[in-house]
Amino acid sequence: MSSEPTPWPDSERPVYSSRPWFRVSAVWAGLSIVTMWLAVLFVGVFGGNILSSTPGGTSTSVPVVVAVIPFVLIATIVVARRGFRELAEEPDRIPSPPRSPGRLGMRPRAPRVET
Repeated sequence: MSSEPTPWPDSERPVYSSRPWFRVSAVWAGLSIVTMWLAVLFVGVFGGNILSSTPGGTSTSVPVVVAVIPFVLIATIVVARRGFRELAEEPDRIPSPPRSPGRLGMRPRAPRVET
């Protein structure tokens, strides 16, 4: 026996996300930025020093992470601009914070009345 598949009624149709989480570029941008700065952390902890000495006998030592940080900073800016671009273009996806002083749990003070 065979039966014909019944179509989903519009009201009971399952709701699927149009873009799963692994296809959202903001997720991968955030993950790559975290990975870059973790690499900086490990270079800072386990990396060596750049040693420079002159014929006069003076020497200078600079951690390797100092040479790595400018490149990671530039890469962070580029990845953030590219990866979070679509979030910036869709203002309805990012709720704006309330403008009242009560947003941080602060209440406006009542005026003092001196007697």
